[in-house]
Amino acid sequence: ARTVQAAVARDAKASDLVQPGHVFPLRAQEGGVLMRAGHTEAGCDLAGMAGLSPASVICEVMKDDGTMARLPDLISFAKAHGLKIGTIADLIEHRSRHETLIERIGRRPLVTAQGEFDCSAFRDRTGGLHLALTKGRWGEADEVLVRVHEPLSVMDLLDVGGNCQHSWPLPKALATLQQSPRSAALLLNCGEDVTALVPHVLPPVNGAVRPSGQMDLRTYGIGAQILRELGVAKMKLLGSPRRMPSMTGYGLEVTGFLAAEQQPG
Repeated sequence: ARTVQAAVARDAKASDLVQPGHVFPLRAQEGGVLMRAGHTEAGCDLAGMAGLSPASVICEVMKDDGTMARLPDLISFAKAHGLKIGTIADLIEHRSRHETLIERIGRRPLVTAQGEFDCSAFRDRTGGLHLALTKGRWGEADEVLVRVHEPLSVMDLLDVGGNCQHSWPLPKALATLQQSPRSAALLLNCGEDVTALVPHVLPPVNGAVRPSGQMDLRTYGIGAQILRELGVAKMKLLGSPRRMPSMTGYGLEVTGFLAAEQQPG
């Protein structure tokens, strides 16, 4: 308990704790679950919404066999012990009804090598810039073909020699979206710095692998809010199949996936 009190103090410093230790300190991302759908953010959000200091203690519930309890196990556990239970998706849904982390700052037609899109620029609370390229119109019941691309790099347009670190090369993704009557491309985190660009420009050293462009699912919060701002409710994603349980909290339904190898190059 004393370690926890030291870790959550408003003036806490890294030097206040011996690391590694019996308690692992984590820092929640600004914006909470709307920015990153993680347990760290959820714990801090719940405490803050209760009017308390935005800090919490997170622990895993283990089953009798020593494995980590999943949601069905936790529901049974909560019923057996008279506990309330909520999911990160529930928390996202609640916060999404009352607040937003993105702002549309501009919109204009944009002609690309693959065709014309309607381009909207968004800024989040941390100052990050994001672009949405859309084609067609849709309602809540319409399925929209969507590509979420992060981070956006100048190398996505210059390097077409097979060194792309994304599951869908950007030019191919835009060409595929142009073939659909209703489509949207989200180009997230467009402000590229030198540190991020250099590894993609220089040859690999001693066989080192270039940084992957695959986005952590927990960072989809900004993209999800932009999609809802665009009126998307049902979407088919350009990408490999994966679990995306927190999307329901944003009112988004993933109807399927389309892998790059399923489309002719």
